[in-house]
Amino acid sequence: MSTIGLFLIACTELARQYGAYLKNSRENEIDKIEDEIDALAANGSAASKLRIERLAKRIKRKTEQLSTVHSGNSNID
Repeated sequence: MSTIGLFLIACTELARQYGAYLKNSRENEIDKIEDEIDALAANGSAASKLRIERLAKRIKRKTEQLSTVHSGNSNID
């Protein structure tokens, strides 16, 4: 295999790994938000309820980003 071919394979693998890293980072962030929601739910105050609503919106955005990343990578696999 030529040097250019090996370079292209390496670049492709690097792009896949970076995509996986981004997806994992977003999933970890969603997990942290869900943990915060669980802690706030135990409190039950009005401020906690407002914070839970805001966190729920953030989870929705992050989930949409994940599905966008996933659908963008579906042709690579």
